[in-house]
Amino acid sequence: MKFGRRRKKKAVSSQINWNNVLLDQIRLAKLPEPRLEYRFHANRQWRFDFCWKAQLVACEVEGGIWMKTDSGYSKGHAHPDRFEKDCEKYNEAALYGWTLIRVTPDMIRDGRALEWLERALLDE
Repeated sequence: MKFGRRRKKKAVSSQINWNNVLLDQIRLAKLPEPRLEYRFHANRQWRFDFCWKAQLVACEVEGGIWMKTDSGYSKGHAHPDRFEKDCEKYNEAALYGWTLIRVTPDMIRDGRALEWLERALLDE
């Protein structure tokens, strides 16, 4: 029997590339193929994770929302600085006429993300 420090296991969710999981779901559902990392703004370097330009539909996977720093702030999209920058990006997208679907890994896992994309892309 070995004694000593046990290594803390990483959460399974942090080891999964949720963009790839969602892309697989999109393809299995036979939705139109999205453009990946599409730069939508004329003057900024902002990109959408997924985009259907003809329909002005985009999807952003909000990762890292539960990761914390020593200060207690999130390392991901919920960090106050990142959250404010995301608000600016999403508001500009809205002013450009985009419908933006924001999803988390849990929403991809349980199918809600795909349902919203189907509605945004297929419903008239």
